[in-house]
Amino acid sequence: MTNVQENPRLADVDPFVSSERALPGKIAGAVALDVVMPLALLAAGVVVISMRQPALGWFVIVIAVGLLAVAGWLLGRTGRTLGASTVDARIVHRATGAAAGGSALWALASGKLAMFDLRRGRDPFAPAIAPFRFPDAAPAAPGRSRRGTAPTLLLDSGERLPLDTALILGRAPSAPADAPAEVYRWADMSRTLSKSHVRLEWDGRQVWVIDLGSTNGTFVRGDGSSTPLLPHQRTPVPTGVVLEIGDRTLTVRDAA
Repeated sequence: MTNVQENPRLADVDPFVSSERALPGKIAGAVALDVVMPLALLAAGVVVISMRQPALGWFVIVIAVGLLAVAGWLLGRTGRTLGASTVDARIVHRATGAAAGGSALWALASGKLAMFDLRRGRDPFAPAIAPFRFPDAAPAAPGRSRRGTAPTLLLDSGERLPLDTALILGRAPSAPADAPAEVYRWADMSRTLSKSHVRLEWDGRQVWVIDLGSTNGTFVRGDGSSTPLLPHQRTPVPTGVVLEIGDRTLTVRDAA
């Protein structure tokens, strides 16, 4: 397979091209939902305990702590916390445009994160440039290719699936009548996979991946970070790439 376009260096690409910073009103709204509301619940729980209703007080405190924990997890994973989603914004690293990852709280405290308005400008998660070169000719309709030439999907659970026809992976996948495909039910105790999470296709030259509007998204693992695929967008990927699908991963391997 022809080698795809090299990924540009970070210095060569502005990760915020066509993006717009969130205005103070949106920032305040997100902070109110993600921080002020849980802290108010936490204070209310303490007050209720002081009024000799410990069961109710601790229940309120657990809810408050849970909301803060979820906000921190979402901030690190996607930058789309409850507050940011409500005002239609995303919180990302100022330098890279990527989610903050495991150091999200430290990055937030040190001022390394910024909020971007998704209604007024481009989502920083959307590709600033095409990371891969599309085929010159229109690809053939997905279907069975010559035996032995199709790539193989190596799942983190050890299974190997030949990609000799379109394939849908998920917790309980199904294929629509107008886009037939094989389905593979992937065991997922954590329930991070959607029922029909992702579709993979091989046209004889190129592997294509389509996130089927999954809840937790599909990510292409790169050097030190992961790039999300846009939902329902047919995206070409090279063999050797690792895809993060919920909490599961798979590697696209050459037939050899």
